[in-house]
Amino acid sequence: MADSKSPLADIGKFYESLPFEYLLIGHCLIVASWFPKLKDRYLLSYWVGALAAFGGGILTALLIQDPKRAPIPLLSSNTVGVIWTICWWLINYFPGNLVAKMFSVAPFRISAKVCLNLLRAGLIASRIDLTSQLYPGVLAAPLIIGSIAGSGGRFSIDPILSGFGALEGPAEIAQPAFAARSGFVGSLLYWVTVHVYGFLMPPSYLLANQLE
Repeated sequence: MADSKSPLADIGKFYESLPFEYLLIGHCLIVASWFPKLKDRYLLSYWVGALAAFGGGILTALLIQDPKRAPIPLLSSNTVGVIWTICWWLINYFPGNLVAKMFSVAPFRISAKVCLNLLRAGLIASRIDLTSQLYPGVLAAPLIIGSIAGSGGRFSIDPILSGFGALEGPAEIAQPAFAARSGFVGSLLYWVTVHVYGFLMPPSYLLANQLE
């Protein structure tokens, strides 16, 4: 078991000290920039983007069916919905496309990607921690729920994009690519290192719980 004074424990404490709202803003900005071809269909753009951003949390919350410990993000927090809406509008509809142009600059975009991946990793870890408590000794539950947490956004939007003729390439569930593969590998590594061998102490992931 990792010592509470180890460098790994310090990383966990640093993660929890990061302001959730700042991470969420970066997360929402990067996701809102993924669908420029849908700008002329604003409702489709809004909801596809929202599902891409929060689909992992939504799908796993529906599967776990415990709204206190695994709430649906857009239904449980005004902060999530407000920040998503503002970021979506800024990226897609700000006059002169100024925000999107500024966001295309590498330092801003890289920072947003870091925010996205921090929240994604936190959500995977928090879902695995929860399912390991709910179903102790069961292998399938944490790996399946963790994988969906990491790639549920893509699973959610592929059928919608396909129905509107906007899906580029095969669906993730039919031909797993980076989202599904990284979600599964990350879930497996976290489950093994934390819940099987106890190399790491499972952090609380308070930030991720707000995104769930």
